[in-house]
Amino acid sequence: MSPPDVLATDEALAGLLALASAAAGGAAIGLVDVDGALIAGRSPGVVPPRVHPVTVGDGFAGRIVGDEAAPPELLALVARSLELVLAGGRNESERARVASELAVGRRIQVSLMPRTFPEVEGWTFAAFYEPAREVGGDLFDVFRLRQGDRTCLVIADVTGKGIPAALLMADTRALLHAAADNVDSPAEALSRVNTILVRERLTSLFVTATLLVIDNPTGEVRYASAGHEPPFVARFSGSIDRLEAKGPILGAFDAARYEERTARLRAGDALVLYTDGATETRSPSRHFYGEDRLLANLDAACGRPAAEIVRSLVDDIAAFRGDAEPFDDLTLLVAERRPA
Repeated sequence: MSPPDVLATDEALAGLLALASAAAGGAAIGLVDVDGALIAGRSPGVVPPRVHPVTVGDGFAGRIVGDEAAPPELLALVARSLELVLAGGRNESERARVASELAVGRRIQVSLMPRTFPEVEGWTFAAFYEPAREVGGDLFDVFRLRQGDRTCLVIADVTGKGIPAALLMADTRALLHAAADNVDSPAEALSRVNTILVRERLTSLFVTATLLVIDNPTGEVRYASAGHEPPFVARFSGSIDRLEAKGPILGAFDAARYEERTARLRAGDALVLYTDGATETRSPSRHFYGEDRLLANLDAACGRPAAEIVRSLVDDIAAFRGDAEPFDDLTLLVAERRPA
C-alpha cells in the first residue's frame, strides 16, 4: 500500500480537501496516487489542469490535483501539509522546508485580510492582526453592504491552528460576506452560514463569530454573536457598554438560533471587537492578560480615535506579554463614529 493510500479513509484528509475546495470557491481538488487513481477528494477530470506532487523523502507518493479555479499556491499548501503527515517531520531539514511552505500560507492568509477600509462618511476604522503560528484562524472584515447606507463588521476565530484552520477561515469569510449581503438580519446571516458549515463541510473545526451591521447615518448597530467574545462600546462620555447576544458557535449544531440585538453609537463613541488572543495573552509568569485589564485600557482610551485605541491595546498587550511566545492569534478591530 502506497503512503497516500493509508490516508484514504482519514476524515482529517477529507476535511482538509473539502476546506481547500471551499476556499477556492468550490473548485474540484483531490489526492491521486502514482497511477492517477483518485484516493480522496474530488477529481477535476482525466487530465487535471493543475497538479502539485506529493513526495516523501526522495520518493514520489502522489499528486494533489485541481481544476482551473484552484490556485497553485493552495494546492502546494495542501501537498505540504500531507507530506508532513506522511513523513512525520523526520528530520530538521524537512521541518524547515515545511515551515517555509507554511510561511507562504501565512502570506496567503494575510492577503485575505482587508488592506484598506471602505470610505464611510462619519466613520473611521482601524485594526490589528498577529497570528501566533505561521498560519492562524482569526479573521476580521469591514465592507459596505449593497442595500442601504450600511456597513458590516465581522470578527471570528476558528478553533485550531495550521492550514485547516486557515482554509476554514477563508471559507467562512466568503460565506459571511454572501450571507450579510443577501439577508437583512445579522442573526439570519449567522444562521445561514451555520447551516452550510454543519451540512456541507467535512471538518471537526468550529468558528466563533460576531457580525454587526451599522446604519451609517444614524449610528444604529444591529448585531448577533456565535459564541464569540462580546464587543464593547467605548463611549465618548467615558462609560463602556458590553454588547452581548446569545448564540452557539458556527458549525456545531444544526438549526441553531441566534439572538439579534441593537445598540446606538453617538458621535465620539467607538465599537471595539477582539478575539480571545487578547484576553488570553500570557505573561512570562503564565498569568492571563484578562478582561479586567482590557477594560481598564479601554476606559482610559474613551473618546480617542480608532487608530489610537488599537495602538494603546496592542502596546499594553505587548508589554504584558514581554518575551513570552504568543499563545493565540491576536485580532483587534475598532469602528469609531467621528465627532461632529
